[in-house]
Amino acid sequence: MKRRSRPRLARVMVALVVAALIGAIAPSISTPPSAVAATDGQMVYPASGIIQSKVGDGCRSNHRVHDGIDISGQGGTPVLAAYDGTIRARAWSNSYGNYVDIEHPGGYVTRYAHMVSPGLVAPGGTVVRGQQIGVVGNTGASTGAHLHFEVWRNGSVYSAINEGFVCLSTVGRGNPLPHTFPGLRTTPTSAVNSADYDRDGKADLLGISAKSDLTFLAGTGNGGFRAASPITSGWSLYRHLTHADLNADGRADMLAVRSDGLLEFYAGGANGGFDQHQRLQTGWGTKLHVASGADYTGDGLQDVLAVSSSGVLTIHRGNGTGALPGPHTTLGSGWSSITHMVGGDFNGDGIGDIMAVANDGNLYYYRGLGNRFSARVTVGGGWKTFTGLTGGVDYTGDKKADLVARAANGDLYLYAGTGAGKFQTGRLISSGWGGYIQLE
Repeated sequence: MKRRSRPRLARVMVALVVAALIGAIAPSISTPPSAVAATDGQMVYPASGIIQSKVGDGCRSNHRVHDGIDISGQGGTPVLAAYDGTIRARAWSNSYGNYVDIEHPGGYVTRYAHMVSPGLVAPGGTVVRGQQIGVVGNTGASTGAHLHFEVWRNGSVYSAINEGFVCLSTVGRGNPLPHTFPGLRTTPTSAVNSADYDRDGKADLLGISAKSDLTFLAGTGNGGFRAASPITSGWSLYRHLTHADLNADGRADMLAVRSDGLLEFYAGGANGGFDQHQRLQTGWGTKLHVASGADYTGDGLQDVLAVSSSGVLTIHRGNGTGALPGPHTTLGSGWSSITHMVGGDFNGDGIGDIMAVANDGNLYYYRGLGNRFSARVTVGGGWKTFTGLTGGVDYTGDKKADLVARAANGDLYLYAGTGAGKFQTGRLISSGWGGYIQLE
């Protein structure tokens, strides 16, 4: 066998050394064992290093105008997603350098700045807690390798994040961040399943028939419903029904408003159906609209929406026990022009939204922002002919909130949600519902 010359061997050794050096300084790509879907509302530290600054705190007994946490660390080391979410932005700015924004449940957005590159996941992609999204760098207005980490909630800097960091202490990426984030938890029963009354994983319908019977229509999971079956009689006094999980036990509950003004709570039973009801409040008989089925305040607990006889919209805050102790949020007037109103999480961000039909016949989408709603967006026209509207839950099995509308001739139409505040073309699913007083 011919022996290789020493110069050739020397070149090989040099190449190996260069490769080793490149590997030492190249960005690290890894997927830690903690990169799994989260359900407990617990964020993790996104990078390893020393805490040099916090929100409004320079960590040297000095105030600093600063919206995030600075974690100084070794350049090229991994940056992890603090929690499950969707990449909202992957961009560059002169101040942040290369940065990534992730949108999370509960109205939270986290930002990871000064990274070596704009990130490993494109906008619109989903990530899970602990998944690597980039590497620590020194880009933008930065004087040394570090991660600038921000948390925003409902459009404002979330300064409470300071509780999870101690100045000049060392943190390790992927370790639990010791702070409770209200509303971040992804609960086993989401808003889109809060009308599953028989606990088979499929959203159902309730109705009050022309005979004043409370009836149950089991969902098939593909947008249809089985034949109606009576539950009990004597419901002629009830003006509003709405689904909810008001006691946060993962079971579908029902709220009912009587014409004498009583608001009643029917807790979902362990094996389906309802347990004994309780009276919550009085004075609800004149409400124009009542809706629930989602968290409208961003605290992770379902609330109730109500429109007064004068057209004022109020969020009645739930406390997770089946009660509405408040404080309540009055959002303003102008809602008397609404003919139908449905609550639900129509964009999948964990915050309840509103779909409403106005007297001009348009369907409008109001995106929930936590204790408030965005300006309305027109979804479509031609909805004035409908005599009933319900939904805000998943009737088709795709984890997206849908609508069911009743036409004047008694036909039921399903409008499958897209998960972005819009709907597919309606399709006829049933007939003969003209005599029903309520559908929910």
